[in-house]
Amino acid sequence: MPVIYFISLHRSENSIIPESDLSFDPTVALEKQLRSLLCAGFPSTPVMPKSCVILADIIKSSLLRLGDVMTRVVLLVMLALLSPPVMAEPSHIVEHIDIVEVDPQLTLTELVNQTLEVYPDYALIAALQQESDALHERGSRWVAGALNAYVYYRDDFAGSGTGAYEVDGAVAVPVWNWGQRDAGLQLAEHAEQNIAHKVLAIKLKVAGLVREAIWQLKLQELRHDIARKAYLLTERLLKTVHRRVELGDLPRADYLLAQSELLQKKTALITVEAGLMHSRKHFYFLTQANKIPADFQEVQSTKKQIDSTHPQLAALDAQIARLKSQVEWVKARGSGQTTVAIGGDTERASRSESTVNSITFNVSIPFGGNAFTAPLVAMTNKAYVRAEVAKAHVYRNLLEQLHETEHELDIERGQLEVARQMQDNALEHLKMAHLSFDAGEINLMDLLKIQARSQQSIQYAEESSLRLQRNIAFYNQAVGVMP
Repeated sequence: MPVIYFISLHRSENSIIPESDLSFDPTVALEKQLRSLLCAGFPSTPVMPKSCVILADIIKSSLLRLGDVMTRVVLLVMLALLSPPVMAEPSHIVEHIDIVEVDPQLTLTELVNQTLEVYPDYALIAALQQESDALHERGSRWVAGALNAYVYYRDDFAGSGTGAYEVDGAVAVPVWNWGQRDAGLQLAEHAEQNIAHKVLAIKLKVAGLVREAIWQLKLQELRHDIARKAYLLTERLLKTVHRRVELGDLPRADYLLAQSELLQKKTALITVEAGLMHSRKHFYFLTQANKIPADFQEVQSTKKQIDSTHPQLAALDAQIARLKSQVEWVKARGSGQTTVAIGGDTERASRSESTVNSITFNVSIPFGGNAFTAPLVAMTNKAYVRAEVAKAHVYRNLLEQLHETEHELDIERGQLEVARQMQDNALEHLKMAHLSFDAGEINLMDLLKIQARSQQSIQYAEESSLRLQRNIAFYNQAVGVMP
């Protein structure tokens, strides 16, 4: 829809007419605003399009023939209806936008818990719980396995035919070996403890991923804001150069230089904008949500070292205890299960003799099978030793991560102090450079160089402040502190 411009010829408080200009000509003012309206749809160039000038001259001659001021105003308003609408500048250049909303009610802890529920590794907890329940069920039984019933029958029907027969039946019950049931219950208990520590280890892993994703997103947002401000600043500079070229104060080459600088800033803005969208998409794929907490800064933990309470080490200790119990279980089981069988026997020697009934009792004890159980014991022990080795590697890695995060924190604190001083100097230098350029003391090339260095210093200070808060979160992650 066209925008209607209303232009008053009577000077008001906000009028564009200088109060000291006593020779003000309303017709000249109308002409200037008319030219601006007619050429509003054309791109910025040092020279106004010829068609605009011709059309404005025609309207000017018509205005001179109209003596009534109100008639001139009405005519100008009607012409303004033909002007193009003023479009709002889009917040993003490339129309590929991934939305991430700031939720003031959401906390970092809640975000980590929500991400944990949808994280794939969390499905392991159900499987571990099922295993623990099965081990508890086995250890709570009074028998060591499934019962076994058998029946034995023999006669001489196809042989001598004297009527002899024998029927033997029994139920075999596997019983626990010495210390086997205690080993099974201990294994079930360690499996239950392993679940709790595994949950904490997975949660710490998810917390680290969320911390990295959220701070990377924040860093990309900061870079996008800085790149956009640099683009808008260069855009205003281009307009200033444009006006001075029109006045003959600067050569057209300066306009082309400023225009090239604007195109470079736009290219840089597109690149940073793409990085921002990638960070937002990565955040969504991790959390399966598009909401981010308004405040996610952390306070540095007072812990100074890695100890056994670290979730990763605690989970490995629980796994090692479980594997050690598994070794004891295999040893207690031995080469087989002891069984006790109780049954009855009925037999008759011939048709002329009476039937004899008896009770049977049978005990089966395996022995001498160490050579056959040794491979299984060795395999189980190998898994136990492998877990011990993995813990040693993890402990070393955690010590290294702690050292790196402490070092990066110390470096960033020192750099931030210097960066803030550079930022103050850059802002003052940039202000002076613009004043010098407006006064004609420096040329455009010098101004662009100063502007580039100043923007670099400002960006470095802003990123250093953000990296300091990020490194505090990474330090907490290294010592195993949850958000």
